[in-house]
Amino acid sequence: MAKAFRDPHDALAEIEDADAVYGTVPPELFARAKKLRWICAARAGLGGAWFYDALVQSDVVVTNMRGSYNEHLSAHAVAFVLAFARRFDHYLPQKQWKRGPGMIDLPTQTVLIVGVGGAGSEASKLCAAFGMRVLGADPRVTDAPAGMAELFTPDRLEERLGEADFVIVTTPETPETLGMFNARLFARMKRGSYLINIARGGCVVTEDLIAALQSGHLAGAGLDVVAPEPLPPDSPLWGMPNVLITPHVAISGAPYRQKWQELLLENCRRFAGNEPLLNVVDKRKWY
Repeated sequence: MAKAFRDPHDALAEIEDADAVYGTVPPELFARAKKLRWICAARAGLGGAWFYDALVQSDVVVTNMRGSYNEHLSAHAVAFVLAFARRFDHYLPQKQWKRGPGMIDLPTQTVLIVGVGGAGSEASKLCAAFGMRVLGADPRVTDAPAGMAELFTPDRLEERLGEADFVIVTTPETPETLGMFNARLFARMKRGSYLINIARGGCVVTEDLIAALQSGHLAGAGLDVVAPEPLPPDSPLWGMPNVLITPHVAISGAPYRQKWQELLLENCRRFAGNEPLLNVVDKRKWY
């Protein structure tokens, strides 16, 4: 029998007999769960706050909703690329009929996609459709998706960053990617290149990004996610004309609720039949 609770703490009296939970299970709730075998997270990216020691060390399986908005995330990332290539960052704020810098010819550009999961794979196809040379870095994916010229492991990221005119970050937040883009990596990026982040704000060290932009080493940044969120009103990023910011809205418009329902029902069927679940998360790696 299923029961719903708006606040996880309201489930304290019921959690002891629960076999599965859809939603969030905080540590104090988890401590009372004697029969729990499966937690279905009602989101795609989870991050470190989800994975406390008791859960990680347990046999409880965690699944998520990844893959629910690949097309929307990739479209948002490429929209940033197009905006910079067509110099929208220059023209939209100026409010005058005056020609500015030349456009960027995308077929002459290289884009590096960091995180070649569902959204990264979709972004690869879109960038290739504009004639861009597409590179990718991912720790688990071994076959390059459509449109990608070359795929390599993250240990080669530093040596390859300098080839990219655009770097698109679509990686999940993991222990390895927290603070991944810092001063060291920004220094490795090509001078005059652009950073696009639609992944998680924590993957980028905001202060180091600001420094790389202020120095002129980076030509610009397109950010749908930042750390912290919301971005404080006094952040220098707001006043930079070469920075485009959207308030974590890349998935807006995606019909993800229907996809979530379909995935949840399929996993419920599998759970009842003792079959392997879909979208299982590696609790130690957070994705």
